[in-house]
Amino acid sequence: MQLTNYSFLDSRKNYISSLSQQKLASSRVSTGNRFENAGTDVGALGQNARLRIDRLQMQSKRVAMQNFNNFLDTQQKTLQQVRGIYERMSSLAHQALDPTLTESSSGKRSDKDLLNTEFNVLASELDSILDRKVNGQLLFGGASADFTQGLSDTNNFPPGYPDDWPQRITKDVMTTSGEITVELCPGGAEDQIWVFQGELPPALDKYFDKDSVDNTKLTAELYKIFDKQGIFTTGKWQTVGNSAAERFDKFAVNFNTCEVSITPEFHPDNAISNFAGAVPTDAQLQAANVNQLYGEELYRRLKLDGTLKTNAPDGSSTKITMVGINTDNTFTYEVKAKFEPSLPYNDIVVPTSGDEYQAISFGKIECSNINNSEKALKVLSNLEAEITNLTNSMAQVASSRRRYESEINHMENTDVFNESALGRISDTDYAKESTQLAKESIRMGLATQVMSNTTRLTDVLIPLTTNHFRGEGLSSTL
Repeated sequence: MQLTNYSFLDSRKNYISSLSQQKLASSRVSTGNRFENAGTDVGALGQNARLRIDRLQMQSKRVAMQNFNNFLDTQQKTLQQVRGIYERMSSLAHQALDPTLTESSSGKRSDKDLLNTEFNVLASELDSILDRKVNGQLLFGGASADFTQGLSDTNNFPPGYPDDWPQRITKDVMTTSGEITVELCPGGAEDQIWVFQGELPPALDKYFDKDSVDNTKLTAELYKIFDKQGIFTTGKWQTVGNSAAERFDKFAVNFNTCEVSITPEFHPDNAISNFAGAVPTDAQLQAANVNQLYGEELYRRLKLDGTLKTNAPDGSSTKITMVGINTDNTFTYEVKAKFEPSLPYNDIVVPTSGDEYQAISFGKIECSNINNSEKALKVLSNLEAEITNLTNSMAQVASSRRRYESEINHMENTDVFNESALGRISDTDYAKESTQLAKESIRMGLATQVMSNTTRLTDVLIPLTTNHFRGEGLSSTL
């Protein structure tokens, strides 16, 4: 009878439906998560997965950036330590200028020798600091510089500029030592390259003005300041053929505040000899026509003349200035020039942006002593330049730290917002789910009552339709 009773079947369907919805609402209220299965809310489930991935990536970047910021913090603290060493070295050098202190003589140790002993210990400590690492990464490193573009002589000068306009370029290499490489191919018309420490005196600016170019006077003035600021000059150099032939002669110049060494390397085509392949004497070279000499022979001749020169600068600046001059001609020359630091490269890729964080460094006080007043004065000049460079490096580190700390804070705030959005998507609305739970419970109760009433009604009606009452008036045989 129940299989054909419509009211019972309809109530049973409502009961099963309410039971399913009540279980879902009850589970959501108890777990606090509305995602019970993929079919519940596919769109929200997809957003949930995407936000979780974004949060994991953001957390990974934040950890990497925090590690990088710790690296910068260590750099900053170490540079402060270096500054203290510089200040102590400067104090010792000033003491060494005291005329009442004795200087070494006859092999006896003097007052200034004692100061010099402490000075050298501090210099060694600077060397050890340069080797420090954080998680295997060197704290400090060198940075290269290319001077080619600003030194090149071309036929494409702006209108109104003479063809023999001298070229000049200055760059801060952040140190007072390293290696400078000059490759020069002027062809048969002589040209000269100069390398100086620091910027040229303002009095020489007029020779680089297009309306007052005078390369002869400029060359004479550069020789005058060479013993103070100069590092290297090629003299009037020439190669076989023309500048487009690319027969480059190369000069590798290693320098610091105490010494300069030069390693020349000549193109094979510039190995023409006027002495039948024999090695000429100095007298033969000086007697030869300089316009007919190339390569090794020209190099030796210009050194004898004193026009190809090297000089140990005083270390008063971390800048390098290079000058290119056409000597009595308006033809072009080809040149390649660069600076290589004595420290290894240490550029770091910033974790979030992928930009390169250029190496930070400080200068070593190399091969310097303060055991007499003259040397102490040179050290003071060197220290002044190094302290200025150190201040710039500390400012650069501080600005980078502030920038990356801001990025870390931004990532932390973004992570909080993502977590909040994730909560809105995945967390249960308790008021809504509690109402739904109560609603489905009521529906279940009503369905249960209907099914119960239907069953009891059936129990009453069945006897009425199957049992017959017979009165006394009726025949018992009916």
